[in-house]
Amino acid sequence: MSQQSPYDRLGVAEDATFEEVQAAKQRVLARSGGDTQLQDSVEAAYDAIVMERLKLRQQGKIKVPDGIRFPEKPLAAVPKFPSISVANSPSWLGDTFERPTQSEILTTAGVYTVLGGAAALLAGSLLPTLIAFGTGFSLYFINQKQRRFKRALLGTLFALVLGTVVAGLLVNTLQLPVGQIGLSGEVFAGLLIFVLLWVTSTFTK
Repeated sequence: MSQQSPYDRLGVAEDATFEEVQAAKQRVLARSGGDTQLQDSVEAAYDAIVMERLKLRQQGKIKVPDGIRFPEKPLAAVPKFPSISVANSPSWLGDTFERPTQSEILTTAGVYTVLGGAAALLAGSLLPTLIAFGTGFSLYFINQKQRRFKRALLGTLFALVLGTVVAGLLVNTLQLPVGQIGLSGEVFAGLLIFVLLWVTSTFTK
């Protein structure tokens, strides 16, 4: 642990914003399980990052938002929101869901709206390619949150399989009349997959 940089201990990149650093600190503390040694390490990492950036601000190299906490200033209480986790699950499954920002919701929604619109307009001629793009975006969106590719891969595969299975049941078994709205069964399945990929990439971490 001591050989890790402060950024590694918080799990953020060196160019992360103050908001991202603070959010990472709260995430790690929330998962510490009362481990005081880990909590002290996280606090020390956060203070080291803040002190480093304070020096850069004094040198005029960066601009620090007003109200940012430095080690010598008291930290205002930050509300903690409960995370949804699976009981008795492996540690990598803990804290599976998160509350995304409005910007994150709009970004992912925009991507999958474009993909879904293209699939509908092209009548599915490029559907496999569009789904491949959607899969790649899902892996990127999830992985960039905590740099856990395994979780990103599992979440994305789950959305793909669930969308395919549910669409098959609705169209083939329940005979959902998707043709009446100008969609083929394949395009309907693709649109459902895009919706599930959006949910997965936006609300999981």
